[in-house]
Order: sequence, then structure tokens, then C-alpha cells
Amino acid sequence: MYLLKKFTLGLLLALVLLAALLVINPQFADNHDTPYLNLQQENAGPPPAHSAIQQRIILYGDAGSSSLDPWQASMQKIADRASQLPGRTAIVALGDNIYYQGYPNKEEEHSEWDKGQLKSISRLDAQLKIASVSQAQLFFVPGNHDWYAGSLDGMREHIRQFAKNNGLAVQFRPKIADQPEAIDSVDLGSAAIVFVDSSALLASDDNALNNAMNQLRANLEQLREQSAHKPIVIVQHHPLETMGQHGGYFSHFAYWFFIRFLDLFMDVTAEDTAHPNYQRVIRAFETTLQPFENIIHAAGHDHSLQVFRRPHNHAPEYLLVSGAANTSKLSGVWHNDNTRFALSQEGFLELNITGEGTHLQAFDIRNDDPLTAFWLSF
Repeated sequence: MYLLKKFTLGLLLALVLLAALLVINPQFADNHDTPYLNLQQENAGPPPAHSAIQQRIILYGDAGSSSLDPWQASMQKIADRASQLPGRTAIVALGDNIYYQGYPNKEEEHSEWDKGQLKSISRLDAQLKIASVSQAQLFFVPGNHDWYAGSLDGMREHIRQFAKNNGLAVQFRPKIADQPEAIDSVDLGSAAIVFVDSSALLASDDNALNNAMNQLRANLEQLREQSAHKPIVIVQHHPLETMGQHGGYFSHFAYWFFIRFLDLFMDVTAEDTAHPNYQRVIRAFETTLQPFENIIHAAGHDHSLQVFRRPHNHAPEYLLVSGAANTSKLSGVWHNDNTRFALSQEGFLELNITGEGTHLQAFDIRNDDPLTAFWLSF
């Protein structure tokens, strides 16, 4: 009996200590909570004038916890930026549009939404409001949390109805059925965007992955026939390179513990770049993109802002991670030799395409001016 009481007391003390650590969430590794900048070939010269901007592309991701009332700060700022040039701005939401399990499903066709389901839907509506306020184009791509609903049909239909009812240019892409080969593109004139469902790719077998890469190559070749040099931005949820949590970098205790706990019950590492299956997809992208120049790859998934520049013999040249749309979801980030910029703060990335090149800006929600701004070097 004495040993049992001693064991119980020890267990309770351990649980209390663990709970305290989760609440305090101590930092045990470095983190870029202030901007890290390491420009090399890039030019930090003056930004382009509004009159010189042919196309603006705003990239944000992992906004699935966004609030509608009050309106999420990053959503407001994105709308403000898009409102400056609505006819020349395309906004891309890079997946995980509703945490934690995507668009809710009604138990019966004619049943009413419950409070929890309505709250989930409001997280998508907070992002759709960007299009209402700015009148700019808005595109959504799916993330792994959107797929947890079992289907993307509910989210796709909600977005379609919103666009129809409000007469706005809002789309869920890729437009065709949810399969690895479902890769399509939109030509914006001075730039193009290629849409990929990376969750479908990660779930694919080798044959389906090969077919998907053939479809990606066909899209790129068609776009290059129309213009040999304009920037092409490939957008999906999962990054090809990251120095965040999904790249194995942890800076705080709570998330490290959460992942280690989940790993006891499921293979959560399947969502990390080091996983063999994930590496298979990365290699497929690198092989497919190798012949093409002026390619930018943009993703979310890690809850930070990152810009990478790879050596000239490794495609794509620039890789962006913009998954920091919610302060509540931020995670630690560090840098490697390819890193040009890194930050763990709520915000987003913006590309401004001109006749002289592509200019990148990174914004957070605390400052009016960009935290960093430079011309990409292709």
C-alpha cells in the first residue's frame, strides 16, 4: 500500500510538472522570432513603383484558425495589400484552410450545422472576406488538415457558392477531381501559377506520382511556349525545403512533446520532409523541374515565413514557405546555407512581378512596412 501511494504521488507530481511545461512551453533551441536575412545574389535595391508592377501574388497559408470577429490581423493586412492593385493581384491560400479536420460534414443532408461546425466554417469565411474587401482574385489549395474531412467536396462547394453569390473571382484549385494527376495552371499574363494537391501526391503510388509529374511537365511546357521567361509559381501545401518543425527543427518544448506523443499512436513523421515517402516526392519534383528556369515553389505546412535560394544546378531556384497566418499556430524556425530569410511571426509573403524582375516582400502584422524586401536573382 505504501509503495502504491508513493507511486501515485510520484505520477501526479510528474503530470503536474508536465502540464506546467506545456503551459510555459520553454524554448530549448534558437528561434528566429526577429527577422533573419542573408542575401547573396539578391539585390536589396528600391522596390518597384505601383505603376511598374505587372502582377502581384500574395502567398499565405495555414490560416485554418482565423477569426472572423474580430477579423484576423493577417487577413486584414492581406486585404489591404490586395486592395492597392485589385486588378493585378492574385492571392493564394496555401492549404490547411480549416483546422483541425477540414470542412465539416453533416450527418444528414437536411440537418442543421451545430455550433462547432459553424465555427469551423467561419475560419474559411474569414479568408473569403479578403476577396469581398479587396475585389482581388483568391485561390485556395488543399492541405493535409483539409483532407482529414475525408473529402474536399464540402470546401470546394462552399467556395464555389460564395464566388457565385458575390460575383467574385474565388476558386478552389486544382479544379478537377482530387487525385495526384490533378495539376492545373492559370496564366496571369506576366506570370503564371501552377496548382498542386501535395497531400494527394504523398498518398500516391509510384505510377500515379509519375503521371502527376508528366502532367506538371506538360503544364510548364505549355506555359513556356507562351513565354520563355515569365515567372511561374508552383503552389501546394507541403514544402520541398524547410528549417521548421516539418524539417525536424524544434525550438519549444510543447510541440516537440506533442509530436513525440502522437508518434506513439500514428506515423506523424509522414508529414515531415525526412520521411522516405516525402523524399520520394521531393526527388520527383527536382527531376521534373530541372530543365525549367525562373521557377518559384511556394508552400505552407510549417508555421513560419522562409525564403530559400538553391544553387543554379538544383531546381526550383527559389522556394518559399508562407504558413504563418495565425499567431496561435506559429512554430520555431532556423536557417541553413540556402536560407535568405526566416521569421516566426504572423504574416505573409508577397511577389511583385515587373518588366525588370521579381521583387519579394515579407510582412508581419505589427509593422506597416515590409520586414524585408529584395529582388530575386534568377
